[in-house]
Amino acid sequence: MKQILLFLCMVMLAIGIDFHGVNFQKLQKSTITVTVKGQVQNPGRVELPMYATVEDALRKVQLENDADLSSLNPDTVLKDHDVLTIPQKEEIVRISINAASAEQLSELPGIGPSTAERIVAYRQENGYFQTVEDLMQVKGIGQAKFDKLKDRIQL
Repeated sequence: MKQILLFLCMVMLAIGIDFHGVNFQKLQKSTITVTVKGQVQNPGRVELPMYATVEDALRKVQLENDADLSSLNPDTVLKDHDVLTIPQKEEIVRISINAASAEQLSELPGIGPSTAERIVAYRQENGYFQTVEDLMQVKGIGQAKFDKLKDRIQL
């Protein structure tokens, strides 16, 4: 095995292959191309320097007014041919626990028809809720269920 390796080295020297003339830096890319789509005015490809981040890509595009960046990590390093999708803000419709009917209340996550009826009955017996947390005074609504509801309700 050593003899074959030695022979190949001698052949390469004899031929005079010159590796010094090869510029390996030119063979490496210095930029990446990322596709940005979703809530941007002009979706498409963006050219960025190597090791660019999501934040760098966002600087290159014009965002729509309803773009939601809360789920994106601005420090994420992008790589060539990545696709960055900018989501749209979701409009959350809040339901008034003081004015909603049992039918409307049953649209809330974790609230079925019987719990909705208990909320209406509690409101009729005790008056309007003073805080949204007062909803936990209704039988069947504990902290865990309230945590699922709190972003969807109002007084």
